[in-house]
Amino acid sequence: MHTRKSVALAAAALLFFCLSVPSLSAQDIRGRYLIQHDYRPSDGLARIGWLSDYYPGLLGTPGDSKVYYFEGSKPGGTLFIGGGTHGNEIAGIMAAVLLIENLKVEAGRVIVVPNMNNSAVSHQEKESLLPSYTTRGPAWISIQSPSGQRFFKYGSRCTNLAHQGVPDPAGGYVHPDSNEAPLPAWEFRNLNRAYPGRIDSGLTQKIAYAVTQVLIREKVDIAFDYHEADAGGRLANMMVANPKNIGTAAAALFDLELDHGLSLKLEPSNMEFRGLSHREWGAGTDAQAFLTETPNPGMVENAPPDVDVVNDPKNPLGSRVAKHIYSTLAVARVYGESNPGRMILMSGLPAYEDLASQGLGPYLR
Repeated sequence: MHTRKSVALAAAALLFFCLSVPSLSAQDIRGRYLIQHDYRPSDGLARIGWLSDYYPGLLGTPGDSKVYYFEGSKPGGTLFIGGGTHGNEIAGIMAAVLLIENLKVEAGRVIVVPNMNNSAVSHQEKESLLPSYTTRGPAWISIQSPSGQRFFKYGSRCTNLAHQGVPDPAGGYVHPDSNEAPLPAWEFRNLNRAYPGRIDSGLTQKIAYAVTQVLIREKVDIAFDYHEADAGGRLANMMVANPKNIGTAAAALFDLELDHGLSLKLEPSNMEFRGLSHREWGAGTDAQAFLTETPNPGMVENAPPDVDVVNDPKNPLGSRVAKHIYSTLAVARVYGESNPGRMILMSGLPAYEDLASQGLGPYLR
């Protein structure tokens, strides 16, 4: 009897506590559960949204992330730029940050998500997932800006297992639309194996679903996914393009070499390999889809634990960021020439040569 009375009192107390706690706003929820990044948008910013605006199931999860919108005074097309698919591929994140802090759009719209997988910067997983990932890398990078020292989060390749909500699949991961042999089980938490996404699966798949909805609902014309690769590997200094827009990519790379002496390899999406952004974005939306890879010294096999991913003499961060940004500008220009009513005109960005030689510091706020 005494036990029943205690349970009843405890239940009543819990009910009173729940009724007395005020409901949290979406802003309160995000402030409590998300990493707070130090990004300082330019005056050209129109507004800030969230991935959870496109899939409310992300609200209150570590998978939610800010979406930055820049809008021109003249009509035109829409460009989507995503960094941070993999939290350890820092040039993609910082290219998006540089755009956020400098961009002004004259015609059309630009939508930027600097941390598409926000969960991936929440942990420092031992990168034994692939042979080239032999070190965690730094937890943060620092860059000297005109306003002082700035710090930016450096993470891991995949969604934090503690956030995924379901375990990695026993026997390996198979994309639901794939007929290929199973991938390693951790690939279940790799955002670039999860598109077009699902809402009845893990956090990674829900993030992928939200990103795909951004492209569809915003009627995106051009979509870029910024990545990094082993500095000595096949993927480094490469643009991957969906086959439907391989001609746009080829013309843009020709202009890049002519204008800046920048030579990138070009490869079409493998349409049999499911889940990758460039493959699924191009096939499942109206967007022309691209992925760029720059050479990260921290992803080289047997890289030392103290490898400098910012000031590496051969592949400094500023040079890698410049490759991402100017590849995008070249594609937007070529696309606009073929689609005059969907031109995307941008200004406010540093010159390729200045960014490559001086680094990001002078161009951060």
